[in-house]
Amino acid sequence: MLEQVFNVSPEWSATFLLVLARLSAAVVAAPILGAHNVPGQTKIGLALLLSLIVVPLTAKTLPDVPTNIFMFASRIGSEAIIGLVMGIGISLVFSALEMGATLVSLQMGFGLGAVFDPFTGAQSGAIEQFYKVFVTLVFFTINGHYLVIRGLLHTFTVVPPGTADLSVVAGAKVVPFFVALFSVAVQVSLPVMGALMLTDLALALVGRTVPQLNVLVVGFPVKIGVGLLVMAASMPLLLVFISNVFGRALVDVNGLLAR
Repeated sequence: MLEQVFNVSPEWSATFLLVLARLSAAVVAAPILGAHNVPGQTKIGLALLLSLIVVPLTAKTLPDVPTNIFMFASRIGSEAIIGLVMGIGISLVFSALEMGATLVSLQMGFGLGAVFDPFTGAQSGAIEQFYKVFVTLVFFTINGHYLVIRGLLHTFTVVPPGTADLSVVAGAKVVPFFVALFSVAVQVSLPVMGALMLTDLALALVGRTVPQLNVLVVGFPVKIGVGLLVMAASMPLLLVFISNVFGRALVDVNGLLAR
């Protein structure tokens, strides 16, 4: 019995390498799991563990092992490309949310702090950092890491190992996917940006009414105060919105595969 369980055939070895190539590329490119501060040993261990789980599930669809090393290497490369597409697609969801935070930061005036900060050398302002922490907490609250892993494993149902090539990436769905991400960024920043636009209009009217008032100097603290108040008021709605975005993201990312 043990010999049957631990019997390693050439087909099993080939399938394991193909699955490992796709999952390794996906883990490296995926958000949170592939972060720079995550140790490399953890990423390798996660990819190996997931591969050992997937291979028995694909036993009925074992590919024909190519005898040509170059053909097998091309299959490995195709699997890695599919993994990168899935990982980058999931990461773009985080990038869309960070884009919304950047728009808010620029409108409030915090964007200058990221450009002209000579002490910390930070490339992102306080608002972006706050949104990053907030989005990460929401991600783990809704078990987003489980959703990411389930989404990656689901790709083997859509595209079995050994059958991946560039044609499985649905190019017609890429542009709508990016449009949806841009829409998410706008919706994240819309409450604060709308309030700040009304604030700018009010300041313009005050400047026309009271020419002696330096609107530029007064406008910075007023816009920051209004922006922070609107951010605090919109947090409950933003929590629900981000949760729904993460829930739809994996379905949209898997939709990038044509099969």
